[in-house]
Amino acid sequence: MRIRGLISVAGLVTIAASIVAPVHLLRAQTAAPSASEASQSFDPHNLDGVWAGDIRPGNDRSGNTTPEPPLTEWAKQHLLYKGISHDVLSGTLIDPNRTPTPGSFDRRTKIYYSKDQYGVLSNDPDGEYPGKNCEPLGPPAEYDVPYIANLELITTRAGDRIFQMFEFHREWRTFWLDRDHPKHVDPTFQGDSSAHWESNTLVVDTIGFNGKSMINGMVGHSKSDAFHMVERFTRVDHDHLHIEMTYMDQKAWGDRAWTGFHRYYHLVPNEDFIEFICSQSETAEYDKEVTDELKKKPPK
Repeated sequence: MRIRGLISVAGLVTIAASIVAPVHLLRAQTAAPSASEASQSFDPHNLDGVWAGDIRPGNDRSGNTTPEPPLTEWAKQHLLYKGISHDVLSGTLIDPNRTPTPGSFDRRTKIYYSKDQYGVLSNDPDGEYPGKNCEPLGPPAEYDVPYIANLELITTRAGDRIFQMFEFHREWRTFWLDRDHPKHVDPTFQGDSSAHWESNTLVVDTIGFNGKSMINGMVGHSKSDAFHMVERFTRVDHDHLHIEMTYMDQKAWGDRAWTGFHRYYHLVPNEDFIEFICSQSETAEYDKEVTDELKKKPPK
């Protein structure tokens, strides 16, 4: 559907925000709970329900201020790619006279190419972004912009697992409760998730990725098949959910972990998912109308 194509190029922040975000932001704003609702009694071990991302600073893919660990030499050779969206936090502009902000572009379809700290092109219309060509997003890219698409958590009647459903791309994961990872894990886009409770926090440990998807739209390289993610889900009150994430990747960062990732959600009772399906034909139409326009060399 058309709305999916607009958001899929998540790096085109100005365009996506101006066209798509208002509808979803309005839904999230009107669904925000009152103080009396937040004080209701609740079971902290019950995470079931539809959760919408809070509209607050840092509640998106760019919200982490903890620097990424330096890449290993292997990662520099195998994981880097030019990106359509990742910020150049310590890179350089190819033409510094075009704009004062590294990696930015304006509404007049003038793209400003820049290079990241490893010399790879950023904000390139031919670059990569999560879900490009209708490939699966996979975690953690599924959390990129939580206030644009909801997620739902469902505990099975037997209580042996929790399903996590994402509205964006209609993807889903399984958290197996109190079950170790299989001895031999088949590599997949979603990985294998084993979960357990630590007091009132659900800890989800995920391994077994296939290395074919991005970490998020702000990172200029993909995951390796050694990517390892730990999520901590805490229902802080009746209406609010906090997710803390830590990333590890032996091949990409050696023994160093990347911490500081947080997502904040609020409960939206009786909410239904909109249809968010990746259509290759409509993505191609979007590329023709928007990203192809960005490829045109801006006037001097």
